[in-house]
Amino acid sequence: MGRRATGPREPCLHSALVIRLSRPASGVTPTGHGYVVTVPISQEPHLEQRLPARPESIAKLRHAIDQVAERGGASRRRREDIALAVSEALSNIVVHAYPGYDAPGDMWVDAWIHDDALQVSVCDDGIGMVPRSDSPGLGLGLALMGQVCEQMRLETRDAEPGVRVRMTFALN
Repeated sequence: MGRRATGPREPCLHSALVIRLSRPASGVTPTGHGYVVTVPISQEPHLEQRLPARPESIAKLRHAIDQVAERGGASRRRREDIALAVSEALSNIVVHAYPGYDAPGDMWVDAWIHDDALQVSVCDDGIGMVPRSDSPGLGLGLALMGQVCEQMRLETRDAEPGVRVRMTFALN
């Protein structure tokens, strides 16, 4: 019997920085656990989208990120590089994140512009990065992604399932 994918335990990325204070200060909101001030990370185009980890979801998420890159001023050629890396990250989720599950879990993306760069996070809450003897593919995807972006980070957490891929793309 297969496993069932669970929901994420933490958002892929936050669109605002939340600071909790123990004392009141100017411009903060009182809560039951102290005081909170919320600072937006960026006023630029921002995307947060979540879809089932199925092949048909890849094009939808890639297109949504492409729209953010276009609004941020990325050239057509640069947007093709971004689409390649994002498609690879999403394909990795579809192929590798949920083996043995009755139904695939979700994959989600966050994308925003900061300092003339597109920041992208691609996340899942699957099995994480574990060796598999039955793994399909040639194993070139991560290297390809790293070639077209300025910075790439893979994040996993021991206590929680899933992988987060963070990529930074210069727009100019």
